[in-house]
Amino acid sequence: MPQLQDKLFRKIEKFYNKAEIYIEQEQFSNAIKEYQKAWNTLSEPKQLWEAALWIKVGQAECLLALNEYDQAKEKLLDAILCTGALTNPLVHLLLGICHFELHDKQKAREEFQIAYDLEGDDIFQAGDKVYQDFFFAQAKNDQQ
Repeated sequence: MPQLQDKLFRKIEKFYNKAEIYIEQEQFSNAIKEYQKAWNTLSEPKQLWEAALWIKVGQAECLLALNEYDQAKEKLLDAILCTGALTNPLVHLLLGICHFELHDKQKAREEFQIAYDLEGDDIFQAGDKVYQDFFFAQAKNDQQ
């Protein structure tokens, strides 16, 4: 995987850190804008940079906090194209949440399964228990 030049990395990190401050203040729309600035700073092909994944995931997490599930899903589908995303349990968990909230329970189940296979029970620890309950109920149904 290519490495960002120090100057470019520092610029992206500045936008990222500013986004994190906005998140702490629950100013999610402003955080999304900072993540977009970081994304725009990446050179093409953007998806090859390690930073691309955490930028897209950050945007998606903010959109989830705003209950913008369609938009969050789009950011995560962009993230899936980034280096390292397919084996990142958080990406699959967040995609599962989007599908769940958009009433596509089958896709939610599939994404939760991938996240669970990659991370185990711990993947559900920090989130809303409704997703964990849904996943384990579905898994139990599959065994019957």
